[in-house]
Amino acid sequence: MCFCICLLCVYMHTLPFLLRTRVSFVLSTLLFIFNNVYAQTCSKTAQGLTTTEMTVISKVSTLATTQWLRKQIGSSNTATRALRILDTSFVRDKQVDTYTMDYLEGHIPQALFFDLHKCVESTPSIPRNLPDPACFTSYVRKLGIWPDTHVVAYDRFGPASAYRTWWLFRLYGHTNISVLDGGYRKWVADGYDTTKEEPEVEPSMFIPQLDRFLVRTFDDMAENLRTCREQVVDARGATDRAVVDTESGGGKIPGSRHVSFEELFNEDGTMKTEEQLKSMFDDAGLNLQRPLVATCNTGMTACGVAAAAHILGRDIPVYYGSWTEWRQRAREEHTYSGCTEQQDVLKNGLGL
Repeated sequence: MCFCICLLCVYMHTLPFLLRTRVSFVLSTLLFIFNNVYAQTCSKTAQGLTTTEMTVISKVSTLATTQWLRKQIGSSNTATRALRILDTSFVRDKQVDTYTMDYLEGHIPQALFFDLHKCVESTPSIPRNLPDPACFTSYVRKLGIWPDTHVVAYDRFGPASAYRTWWLFRLYGHTNISVLDGGYRKWVADGYDTTKEEPEVEPSMFIPQLDRFLVRTFDDMAENLRTCREQVVDARGATDRAVVDTESGGGKIPGSRHVSFEELFNEDGTMKTEEQLKSMFDDAGLNLQRPLVATCNTGMTACGVAAAAHILGRDIPVYYGSWTEWRQRAREEHTYSGCTEQQDVLKNGLGL
């Protein structure tokens, strides 16, 4: 069996990314079953999980308040299986060691560091690529995250990486995740303790399940220009330089409407109320009763808009290549930034 799995591992490198992702998930499951020595010593929760059982987990809120998290932590720095707090502090430059420079200098008690750069092979067109499934699985297991573990993600520089983490875990089948509303900045402002102590956790048997609904590819977005099935919501502001400065590579996918990621939050970093979020979608001309897909510049802030829609009761996918990929792969007429209606694209004969 091990020999067959090794052959499959070699072969899968020739497959397209999403197909390779599904094959990798199958391999992870096979390896889990093959590791019967471990399985026989585990409880039924870890041992006998089927695909159906793994998806039947309690629905948690998109956001967790600092007060709620403080109550869950109590006075202990010992991390438990029930709760896993992740410090997702992130900067674009991979050479910057945020684990050493920031996490180890102080973090929320029981928090482990989660590196968004880990397992990711960036490309010029997709700098914020999806993590390799096998690597991601191994990484999450080392973090001690089980199917029933409630994950709470936070950032100290801004909320983007926490929402990206929220989307990634849900994409890989772990819906039991929340974002700390207001992040590390609000935690400190509320006067709660921080620590330099790094907790120890036991490895888990996390098994990923790709939720294909939550992700869109370039081909999906190109097809959407024909069908106009999904409204496109851009997390960049309508007047952002990355949108209006076409001479520097700016622009947007034709038909996009704008719900600015930056405007989703109050001054203290917390998410605005449901009523305010609903007004933002309404003002942008977006109908929450119809399908939507979120995009941005590199696939980071779009996750925040997806979370806002989730708060309003809608699960929407993210185009993970976003504008950076689109402008490099689409034909010139499909990068035109002045097009504001998808129907204009069809009417003018610009469908791919």
